[in-house]
Amino acid sequence: MLRPGYTPVTADLQLLLRAAELAEDRAASQALRSQLATQEQTERVAVIQALGLHKIPPAAILQEVEIHADTASAPALPEEAYATLRDIFGLADFRPNQARVIQSMLSGAPTLAVMPTGAGKSLTYQLPALLMPQATVVVSPLIALMKDQLDGLPDQARPYATLINSSLSASELGTRLRAIANGQYRLVYIAPERLRQRAFLHALKRCGVARMVVDEVHCISLWGMSFRPDYLFIGRAIEELGNPPVLALTATASRETQDEIVSSLGACERVIASVYRPNLYFQVVRAGNRDEKFKALLDICRRVTGPIIIYARSRQSCEELAEGLRQAGIVADHYHAQVGNRAASQERFMRGETRVLVATVAFGMGIDKPDIRAIIHYNLPQSVEGYYQEAGRAGRDGRPAVCVLLYAASDKARLSTWLNEESLTRDDLRALFKAVRRLMRGPCDVLDFGQLQRSLPGDSESLVRVGLSMLERVGLLRRHFDSPEFATITLSGLPAPDALAEQVVGLAGLSPGEPVEVDLLLLAERTGMHPAEIESQLLHWQDSGYLRLRGGPRLPLVELLPAPADVAARIDQLLHDYRERQEQRIEAMANYARSADCRHRALAAHFGQRLAPCRNACDICAP
Repeated sequence: MLRPGYTPVTADLQLLLRAAELAEDRAASQALRSQLATQEQTERVAVIQALGLHKIPPAAILQEVEIHADTASAPALPEEAYATLRDIFGLADFRPNQARVIQSMLSGAPTLAVMPTGAGKSLTYQLPALLMPQATVVVSPLIALMKDQLDGLPDQARPYATLINSSLSASELGTRLRAIANGQYRLVYIAPERLRQRAFLHALKRCGVARMVVDEVHCISLWGMSFRPDYLFIGRAIEELGNPPVLALTATASRETQDEIVSSLGACERVIASVYRPNLYFQVVRAGNRDEKFKALLDICRRVTGPIIIYARSRQSCEELAEGLRQAGIVADHYHAQVGNRAASQERFMRGETRVLVATVAFGMGIDKPDIRAIIHYNLPQSVEGYYQEAGRAGRDGRPAVCVLLYAASDKARLSTWLNEESLTRDDLRALFKAVRRLMRGPCDVLDFGQLQRSLPGDSESLVRVGLSMLERVGLLRRHFDSPEFATITLSGLPAPDALAEQVVGLAGLSPGEPVEVDLLLLAERTGMHPAEIESQLLHWQDSGYLRLRGGPRLPLVELLPAPADVAARIDQLLHDYRERQEQRIEAMANYARSADCRHRALAAHFGQRLAPCRNACDICAP
């Protein structure tokens, strides 16, 4: 209690509010929130007057929403852009920020656009792509996401789009590449691993690339939960294509992640949209134990009509929660990486046959279901970025939806323990490096990742995916373009273009018109060429008409490097940084759950934006 006559300051009120929340005294909490808001406004006005800004009406200060591009006037676009919007996409006007990103695309200005789910990111490259003479290449992390994007195009635009993935035969791939070169396709969707194939990039460059779009670009961050190693190679691939202008897109990126993206892809303009989505009601429900959590979960599922996604951390939790909901009469199913027929589970949810889906974070990216009415997190998410990305899948149709985090006081400690158990250690990296060296036949060799994973214990997929990138970062190895171990070479009969070509013919035993299977790594060794460059040289000779090249199955090409003198210190520092960022993410997420500030405002602050309290779209402002 405060002594009689003492006037509390903000810190006192925050402490009292925290105590009231822990005591679950709802009436006292509500009264203290109101008092705290008044106190903050009084102190803000005092600061304004002290700075000599008192001539500005206080209301103008309190309505602050610094949302970079949102409040700026939309740029004027060419008339054909508006005609395409109207006649092909069937839309009357652009959403906020779309015109600005489209202008950057059309002018060739490299751009990073951070726009929340439902803001219409796809249109920002689909529309300008139709106005360009050459293809726009879109890098997308999931085949299902590419297919959804393709299926979602207007009927008039669909004939101008295609996708290239691992399911295509060599003849079908050739047919599509020829169609790109002939100008038939304006949109070409590819998976990031395609960019590690030099022959594919070589063919794509000859076709002509107008723009490069990198979707879900947050996957580039080694520190992120969605890290994809092939995204780190995109910058190299862009150079190989002749540096076409780049548009990088994501729904969430902190300033740190934005800087990492720019460091990898190059300097660019930034269009940063507001994270505020007024149709989403954010709420944290406190629960003392598992039984209270499930009771709250069941209550929400009964109150909310419409589709619901519940995110749980483990596969076992997904199955148990779905079963508990079914026993309570809720039509529920579960989804995780080990579900036998995940596609069927997803399809039942998409069609509305399953109303509630309990899933790990393996479900969600690329899921285009606009009518989800609630996203519930049963466990504390690993980061605010991940939480916002997952919660943002609710209400994409613009109608009201709820985003609920179920939070127990022990959740932070449980998450920290779980992540520490899952974290990579120096012993893990040492075991990985030993396995790599054991499988390689020389300092530069192709490596079968499947075989590498089988030679390691535990969660070898995660160790190989993240660990190899760590070993590359500390300077122990370098991963090059993927390469075929063997290729079939047929000479055309034309004169050799240079002395190196003559040497290759002699060493490989080639004769005009006779296809010969050649060990490319052995050929590189005999000619003194680097294994990473031999395919490029052969492709150059193929362009000149001297030979025809048909590569075999591709594998990652890895080069072992001389160990830096300080490699142990580098590894320790990298692992320390990794753990530190992990703890920072957990702390930020726990602070959000415990905060007495507006939920929307807290999320905006995390992403470097300032926002006035929402007043009616979270449990703090409108309990």
